[in-house]
Amino acid sequence: MMTETEIEALCKRYPLPEGVEDCLMSREELAETLEVSLNTVTAWLSKGMPMAQEGGNGKAYELQLSACFAWRQALKADEDLRSEKVKRAQTAMRLALIGGAAGDTIEALDPKTRREIMAAQIEQERFQRERNQLMRRDDVHETFEVVYGIIRDQMNAAPDLIERRNALDAHPKIVAELIDTCDAVVSSVRGAIDRFWRERPVREAGAERQDLFDGPGRASEKH
Repeated sequence: MMTETEIEALCKRYPLPEGVEDCLMSREELAETLEVSLNTVTAWLSKGMPMAQEGGNGKAYELQLSACFAWRQALKADEDLRSEKVKRAQTAMRLALIGGAAGDTIEALDPKTRREIMAAQIEQERFQRERNQLMRRDDVHETFEVVYGIIRDQMNAAPDLIERRNALDAHPKIVAELIDTCDAVVSSVRGAIDRFWRERPVREAGAERQDLFDGPGRASEKH
């Protein structure tokens, strides 16, 4: 369990976004705020996410938004760092297997070795695509838009359909609430999709290539 001092330091390192007011939340409210599932919040709690009050025995969980947000950002940073370390280790191992040295760029190798490496990469990516481990960015984008279109159309039609089936003509307030709820669902889905792509921009090829297998920005994403 984190100490108050540790939580304060974490909140200073990862403050809430500008304009977001700190407050206590339930598990359900935090899940909605961070746009994750309740199961995800529960899993985070089991991993040590700070709690203002632990739930159980008739008591509800109380979670400080600032502390939970900072903890989540720190967790993400650790995961990103681990991913980068794994990538560097993989690069070093591949270099060792072909007789290169860590820090070499692909241009530093002879043409034959470069061709062999690129052919191996292409074959690996083909194998991953066949197993659906590597997907084209355009395919993912198209699927998201199809799913969003289904949700949008169903949500737009739902209030009228429910009104007709349940004779709600005399209850305009209920119908209005249905419309607002459906609109909120559509807006949330759109926002989640847009945020997904904002956090995964296409990286341009260029100066940041440092290691042998640092290739140009690719349009595919691993899942």
